[in-house]
Amino acid sequence: MKIYPCTVTLLTLALAGCGGGGSSSGAPAPSTPVVSDAQKNYESMALSANGGLHYLDGSLSISTSSSGALTVNPGSFFFTYDSNIPLSAAGGPQLLSETYTTLASTLPLPKFSAAGRYLVNGNVYTAAGPTQGSVSYSGNNILTNFFAADGKTVIRSLLDSSVTAVGLSGLIASSPTELFTNSSLGIITNTINGLSLYNKQASWQPGSAYLKIVRQSVGDTLSVGDCVLPVTTGVNITPCTNTVSTLEGFFPHVSSTDGLTYQITDGQIVTLAGVRAWVSNAALKVATPEFRVYYQSNGAIYRGALLRDGTQLQLSVPGATTLQNFYIFLNGAAMQSVKSAVNF
Repeated sequence: MKIYPCTVTLLTLALAGCGGGGSSSGAPAPSTPVVSDAQKNYESMALSANGGLHYLDGSLSISTSSSGALTVNPGSFFFTYDSNIPLSAAGGPQLLSETYTTLASTLPLPKFSAAGRYLVNGNVYTAAGPTQGSVSYSGNNILTNFFAADGKTVIRSLLDSSVTAVGLSGLIASSPTELFTNSSLGIITNTINGLSLYNKQASWQPGSAYLKIVRQSVGDTLSVGDCVLPVTTGVNITPCTNTVSTLEGFFPHVSSTDGLTYQITDGQIVTLAGVRAWVSNAALKVATPEFRVYYQSNGAIYRGALLRDGTQLQLSVPGATTLQNFYIFLNGAAMQSVKSAVNF
């Protein structure tokens, strides 16, 4: 999970004073939900009536013939994750739904990997696919709880603490640099033997814009998966061993995945997600800091990765030397503009 990344604000109730603003029956005027600037920016695009949010993703493998003609090879993709909520979350939690749209008529959607799996209260749950969740407002921020395939168990939560809207107009080719360098839109701005992958004379449709969203995890999140073969896709994951039942007897452990030999002193034994678990002291070498976990359950030892509460999500950007601490989402008009501009 591309990996999207909302909760309920306190409502302020302005009661009408005597002789002004009240109804003829004497009942107080209806309250008006108060939303923060970040929540207003989010709603300006996330509501289904406003076109929803669209996160770009892509990978292109391109070859050229002797005559210079471009061919986009099989396995390439250029698409968006499309998410929306039906109404403002100021009045209460709203269901988040997700679909996918290919932005190139010649390319199908990619084959998505198996849904992620998470340990909650000692049980393994598979994430819903496509993504399902609930958005609500928490103070000035936006909270999204993501559901398991059962449509109700919360497997992870993200808080959007900064939401900035940036308008788009004029030529797509003259867009802000960060749109090309910090999103997958940069994929189509490359030229192949002098040929462009999109119409450089194309302009943004009226109302086009994008959101920059800073996100952090809420609560400890333990993702889990197969430690050794066989590869599975359901809730019955393959343990590291079923002949050792306690963490004390498991170490030292050689992890080919991490390229390390773990000693029991390299971490701490704690209670995590309803199980007895060993958590490494050092973070794994991934963009958003996670920590290797081994846990005991039903007489076996399993593997996972811990995303700690409050961790800010980060992205590795190709060609950049620093990590990116925000996500970029297009609105509906901007997504349609890109779809109309591609040449493949």
